[in-house]
Amino acid sequence: MRKLTKIAALTALSLVSLLAGCSNPTPEIVCGREWNPGSQIVADTSSTFDLTDQLIIQFSYGTGFDFNTLKMSFYEGTLKNRGAEIWSHEARVTDKMSSYTLQGRTKHGQYLTARDMTKHKHAGSIVVEVSTGGKVLAAKELQLTTIK
Repeated sequence: MRKLTKIAALTALSLVSLLAGCSNPTPEIVCGREWNPGSQIVADTSSTFDLTDQLIIQFSYGTGFDFNTLKMSFYEGTLKNRGAEIWSHEARVTDKMSSYTLQGRTKHGQYLTARDMTKHKHAGSIVVEVSTGGKVLAAKELQLTTIK
């Protein structure tokens, strides 16, 4: 009887671990002021940026991309009331990639500021949206502020 209980417990444990391994992580957009090249992740993350802060945007898919192109779009407004598109960027991705990072550089090698990255000249709300083939994968609202 004891042996049968152990076998049932091990079977249940292996089934749970199998199902946990098959689950797809939720795609997410991470925005930050710094880039960690060693671990390839965005650091000093936030949703509020001064127009003069550096801005780096990373889209994490969790597993290898199962599509070929990725479109990152910037809109005025909020998630509930999205306005006109400011600009967008399309990139080719492969199944060997699990994240895509948008980081611009100035002529002097510095990362672009929030003003330059979003192409939004004044304080307010911006929506960053990642899509492929017309299907929205993730969206994030950013607040741009000015320090007086």
